Amino acid sequence: MVRKRWIGIAAVALLGLLLHSTAFARKADLEDKLQMMDQIWVLDCFGVHNVGNLHMHVCNWGCFGSYPGSPWPISECPSGQWPANSGTEYLYIAGLWVGAKKGGIPVVSTAAYEREFRPDAEDPNCRIYKAFEGMPGGARMPSPADDDKDGLEDEDWLNGEDDDGDGLIDEDFAAISKQMFTCWFTDDDPTSVQVYPEHTPLHLRVRQESYQWEEEQFYNFVGVEYKIENYGNDIIEDVYIGFFADGDAGPRTREQYWQDDQTGLFEDIRCAQKGTRQVPVRISAAYFFDDDGDDGMTEGYFGIPFLGHDIDPLGEDAPKTVGITSYQNFSGDQPYENGGDPSNDFQRYELLSRGGKDRNAEVPRDYRMLMAVGPFRELPPDSVMILQVAFVCGRGLSGMLEAAENAAMAYQGNWFDVDGNPLTGKDGRETPLYGPVTGVDPDSCDDDFQLLSAVRGEIIWINADCFEELEFWESECDKGGSTFEDYQTGVNGKETRVSWLVGSAPPPPNMRVLPGDHEVTLLWDNFSETTPDVSTLEFDFEGYRIWRADGWGRPLGTSVSTGPSRDLWQLLEQRDIIVNLDGSPSTIPPNIDFKQLFSEGGWEYEPLVNLPDKEKIVEMFEESVWYFPLDTVPCPPGLSDAECDTIEAIARHNLGFEGGMEYYKFVDRNVHNGMHYFYAVTAYDHMIEDGVPVRVGKFGDPSSNFQYMVPLSDSQKPEEFDEKEVYVVPNPATTGSMGPWRLEPNFDDPTGIKVEFRNLPRCSSTVRIYTVSGDLVEILYHDGTDGHGTLPWDLVSRNGQDVTSGVYLFSVEPDDDRFPRTIGKFVVIR
Repeated sequence: MVRKRWIGIAAVALLGLLLHSTAFARKADLEDKLQMMDQIWVLDCFGVHNVGNLHMHVCNWGCFGSYPGSPWPISECPSGQWPANSGTEYLYIAGLWVGAKKGGIPVVSTAAYEREFRPDAEDPNCRIYKAFEGMPGGARMPSPADDDKDGLEDEDWLNGEDDDGDGLIDEDFAAISKQMFTCWFTDDDPTSVQVYPEHTPLHLRVRQESYQWEEEQFYNFVGVEYKIENYGNDIIEDVYIGFFADGDAGPRTREQYWQDDQTGLFEDIRCAQKGTRQVPVRISAAYFFDDDGDDGMTEGYFGIPFLGHDIDPLGEDAPKTVGITSYQNFSGDQPYENGGDPSNDFQRYELLSRGGKDRNAEVPRDYRMLMAVGPFRELPPDSVMILQVAFVCGRGLSGMLEAAENAAMAYQGNWFDVDGNPLTGKDGRETPLYGPVTGVDPDSCDDDFQLLSAVRGEIIWINADCFEELEFWESECDKGGSTFEDYQTGVNGKETRVSWLVGSAPPPPNMRVLPGDHEVTLLWDNFSETTPDVSTLEFDFEGYRIWRADGWGRPLGTSVSTGPSRDLWQLLEQRDIIVNLDGSPSTIPPNIDFKQLFSEGGWEYEPLVNLPDKEKIVEMFEESVWYFPLDTVPCPPGLSDAECDTIEAIARHNLGFEGGMEYYKFVDRNVHNGMHYFYAVTAYDHMIEDGVPVRVGKFGDPSSNFQYMVPLSDSQKPEEFDEKEVYVVPNPATTGSMGPWRLEPNFDDPTGIKVEFRNLPRCSSTVRIYTVSGDLVEILYHDGTDGHGTLPWDLVSRNGQDVTSGVYLFSVEPDDDRFPRTIGKFVVIR
C-alpha cells in the first residue's frame, strides 16, 4: 500500500504536515480546516461518477479528484481512475480558477489548491445532489420539459431550494445523463476570508453540474458545466476562466508513482464518428500521462478539453472561438520565476492572462498545468458566464482523443425549434442580438454583405459561428454526400441548442437487494418500461438483464460505492417482451417473456402478499387517487411509509395513472454466505423503423445500477435453537482460508480480513471474545431480530491491535431469556 503523500516544509513543520504541494499548501493545521468543513463540505464518496469507465470524485467547492494519499477524508475516493476499479489513477486534484481585475487590481479565486471557493457554511442545502435522465421532475428538451405545468422550463434547478416560489422543491429541472451531480458555491464565504485573510473575493456564485453516461461510446469521459454569476455590486473586468489540474498517473500501489509524468497540449480539428458519418469537432485539450507506462499498468492519457464558453465573433468582448487561450505547465520543484508554482494572486492572474502556450513537457516530473480562456471584457452584476469542459481518458494519445471527440459530440447535442417560429434559426443564423444596435452584418461569411440595425425591443438574428462552420466544412472529414448546411447551426427554424444530449438505453429500474441464507433476492420496478427515449421520445423498451459480479478485492481507490471492475460482471439471465405495444408478436430475441408470475417461473412479483386486508386497502387508495390524482394518499395508521408508497404505486398502476408501478423478482441461489457480491438489473431497447421494432438497440451497463450484498446465515428462532449450530467460519482462520473474501484495507476496514460468527440467536446479543487464559480481547454486538444470524469480526482487538496466532474462546450472551448462553472456540493462525 502506498504511503501517504504528505509533503512538509521545515518553516511550517510545527503547524503539521500539509497537503501535497508545498507552495500551494496553507500554513494552517489541516485538522482545524477539516473541523470547519464538517457541516456542509461533502467529505465522503457520495459524489463519485461511477456509471462509466472513468471514475471521478466530485467536490462541492469547484474541484474534482480526491487528494490520494493525503489526510483528507475523501482521499480513498476514486481520483480519475481508469479503467474503472483498476486502482490506476491519473489525477491528484483539479479545480476551477476565475481571475479578473477589480478596481484595476488582479484578483483570482480558486478551488485548488487554495479553497477560496466554498459551499455556504450557513445553508444546509448547499451540498451535492444526484440525478439521472428520466427521473421525476427532470424532463428537458426534446421531451415536454415543463414538469410543473407553470409555463416555464427548468426554473427550479436541483439545489434543494424552492427557486420559483411555488411551494415545491426541485420539481422542474433538467436531468442530464445517466448520472448527474449538482452543487453550488461562492468565493466570499466568511470561512474563506478567515482561512485566507489576504483573499479578495470577486463575489461569484458558481453552479456546477457534471455528467456521465454508461454507453461504451460515451463512458470514457465526465462532462462538466459551470455557470459563473457575478452576484456582487461591482463590474469585474478582464475576466479569465481557468482550470488547474495536478495530474498523477499510476497505480496507488506504487511508491512515488507521480514523479515520472509528462504533460502536453493538443489542438486540432478531429473527425469524430457520429452514426455512419464522420463529423468534424474541435479538440483543445491539455493532458497527462505516465512516461514509462508502469510496465503496462498505466497506459492511459488523461485530458481536459475545453468544449464551450462565451464567444464574440469580433473578438472585442470575448475570444472569437472556443478553445484554450493559455496553457502553462509547471512543477513545485522550481521557484515561480523558473517555472514553478504560483504563490499569490498576481502570479496566478499572470498565468491566466499570459496568453502563451508552453511546449509539451520533455522531462518526467510531477507536473501541474493551468488552462485558461479569456479575456472576457467584463462581467457586470447579475450576469453569467458559462464554461463547459470534460475529463477524458483513453489508451494512448489516440484513445484519449477518441474520448474527447465523443465528449465534444455529447456537448454539441442537437438543435431544436423551441420557439415554434420558422423565421428564427434560419439560414445559419442562430444567435439573437438585442437592440439597440446599428451597422451589424448578420452573416459575415456569406456573399450578401448587408448592415442591419435594431431599436430597443427588436432582435437581429446573426450567424455568430460562421467562421467555425466554414472551417469544419473545409476539413478533411468524409462528408458522405453532405452539404454545407449540414455543418451549420440555426437552420430549418432550429434556433436552440440542447447540449449534452445523447441517445441512450432506457434508465435502469429502481432496485432492492435482500440477503438470505445461501441466496440473494432482487426486487425491481417497471420504471424502465415507462420512460421514453430522451432523444427520439419513443417508448422503445425491450427487456431486462440481470448481472452479478464476484471475485472483487477492493483495489485501492475503490469501495462498495464505486463497484467492481467491468471484467467481473457476469450476465445471469436476460428476458424481454414477446408482444409489442401495438399487440403484434415480437421477433427480437431472446423472446423469453418476463411478464409471468414468479410462482410460475416468471419475474412478476406481487408485493405485500401477507398484508391483512390488502385488497380492501388497495381499493381505498384507488378511490383516493381517482378523485385526487395529484395528491399523495395519506398513510393510514398501522402501515409504514414504505408500505403506503408501494400500495399507492399499485393503485396508480391499476388505474393507469402516472406513478403506477409493477414489480419483479429474481432469486440467485448459487451463492456462498460471507462472500462479496454485486448485483445489477439493467434495461435495453430496440430500434424502431416505420413504427415497428426491428432489432436490439442500446444496452444498459451494470455499472449504472448496482448494489453490494453479502449473503448471511439465518438467525435461529427460540423453538429451533441449537447451540452446536453457532460457530465461527473459517476455523482455523488462516491467510489461505480467509483469502476468498479478503479485501484491500481502507480507513473503515484496516485489515481487509474477517471471520464470521454464524447462526446467532434471533434477538440482540453480546459476543465476547477471550484468550484461553481468560483475557478479554473484544466485545461485539449483534441484532438478529431482522432474521440475519451473521456477525463479522476483523481480527482487531479492542485495543486496536491485530490479534496473534492462538486459540480463542467466544461467549454469546442473548438479551432474550428464551436463548441460553453459548460458548465456543476457534483458532487463528497468522
